[in-house]
Amino acid sequence: MLKLHLPLVYLCLYIGFISAQEFKILCVPNVGCMKGRYMDGYQTEKFEAFLGIPYAEPPLGQRRFRSPVWKPKWDDIIDATMAKPDCIQKNYLLPTPIVYGEEDCLYLNIYRPVLRSGALPVMVYIHGGGFFSGSASPLITGPEYIMDTGEVILVTMAYRLGALGFLSTGDANMPGNFGLKDQHLVFKWIQNHIEAFDGDKTKVTIFGQSAGGVATHLHLLNPNSENLFHNVISMSGTANVPFAINENPLEQAIKTAELCHIRNAKHMSTADLSEALRNVDVLKLINAGDGLKYWDVDPLTNYRPVVEHESPDSIIPAHPEELMKRNYQGRPWLVGTVPEEGAVRVVNIIENSTLLNQFNQRTEYLLLKLMEWPDRYTAEQQEHKTSVVVTEYLRGIWNIRHANEFGFLDSITDRGFKHPLYKAIKEHNDRRGRTWFPHFMYKFNYKGPFSYASLYTQANVTGKYGVVHCDDLLYLFRTPLIFPDFDKKSTEAKVIDSFVSYIVSFARFGYAAGVPPTGFCSTAILNARRDGICDYHEFVKSDTNPNGFEVKVSTEFPTERVRLWQELLDEKV
Repeated sequence: MLKLHLPLVYLCLYIGFISAQEFKILCVPNVGCMKGRYMDGYQTEKFEAFLGIPYAEPPLGQRRFRSPVWKPKWDDIIDATMAKPDCIQKNYLLPTPIVYGEEDCLYLNIYRPVLRSGALPVMVYIHGGGFFSGSASPLITGPEYIMDTGEVILVTMAYRLGALGFLSTGDANMPGNFGLKDQHLVFKWIQNHIEAFDGDKTKVTIFGQSAGGVATHLHLLNPNSENLFHNVISMSGTANVPFAINENPLEQAIKTAELCHIRNAKHMSTADLSEALRNVDVLKLINAGDGLKYWDVDPLTNYRPVVEHESPDSIIPAHPEELMKRNYQGRPWLVGTVPEEGAVRVVNIIENSTLLNQFNQRTEYLLLKLMEWPDRYTAEQQEHKTSVVVTEYLRGIWNIRHANEFGFLDSITDRGFKHPLYKAIKEHNDRRGRTWFPHFMYKFNYKGPFSYASLYTQANVTGKYGVVHCDDLLYLFRTPLIFPDFDKKSTEAKVIDSFVSYIVSFARFGYAAGVPPTGFCSTAILNARRDGICDYHEFVKSDTNPNGFEVKVSTEFPTERVRLWQELLDEKV
């Protein structure tokens, strides 16, 4: 398995990837003409691909740290046969983080079936990566599985990451959320132009995973997103996760400026500070993020979305906790999760002996920091709450040992994902009577031969952990740069067919077809089921099913621990 995302390897693989392909010309009114190509499907013969379509002007120079600007119509036929480089990033999820990508990166990819009868529903994917990394490239976000269905048009996008996407002074001079605004502009681009690709602009589904899942929920809550999409799928991330909001953006902007050797940053006006940061070399700016870490790669997400002043351009006009209580647009909403979400950080701590020893020497401090307690708590309160976590999850032991390492994993999973997911569902159901809309949930719990756990650390740990953060993506997108293909007659190929059909049918109908029906969800059910949540679909292995897996209706959820977090965070139980 490939461990590092190396640009040279990326290029060599891609050159082979496009060889001997035919080309197709498509002209889009008010956009321009482009030369696309055919790609081979996973189980089907081929589909059409238009790669690297510019949707905004390059965010360079004076356009850095500003909202994206429409790309004007071009006159020549552009080459849309190769994806553009990823947005520049330093991927702290890799064992050896390196900087790669380009600042000029606002491009999207569109895939469509060769045979089309009428306008097709559109699926718009927002990649994850903690708002600091990720890729829309077909080598990482491969469209083959979804395009095998022949039922939808798929759009993937690049958006600004890290400091370039989310640095903010907390005011109009550098309001932040530029990566989210890039996504928002793509939604508008689709409304204006997707019909030229035989897409139905009245049937648009946005879906994303991890930070992409957080983004989809934020867009759902954003009043300025009204009628830009019609279904929402949030995978392994909701708008209220701990890493969703930076509460002190100006302080961070000043610190970043100091790390970039900008003199007198503390005494500058926000206008001068923003201008100075626009002139910093991009590599210096990206590497400055290292200076914001308190230990190793933590916090994983340095630069985060921020709350903005309400305006026609804002994405987050109030804190997500408040927005979830408002009367936001009614759209069918599917949320997804996997059992071991916290593995995205915990696996490398447990499996790296150097990190584990460092953690055990400073457990009280580092665990407190990883919990990301809100600033409203005093130091004494945070220490007390951390001690409760140690008692509940670590068996009262103030370091990580073999006996409690999975308890450590559970603590990060519950704090970072499960509790926010439960609370988002509860807030949703509490809105009944105000533009309510249906909610659905899935849990992907099928473990195959490959796992993202092996990417989170240098060790080969695929067999040690269960289904971890990102493992559901193995069955939604082909990832030839990282994982080998599944055999086309394997159980995993059948899981791909089932899971993709599940997601695509939700995009087509606003509910998942072809699976056992789930019961009705309500706040009363959430409050009554002490050991469960509302009915949801679970993908699991099966020794009795001839396919080797099944999709069943389940209710199990760590609700007792959810209620513990409700108490720790002083929220209504």
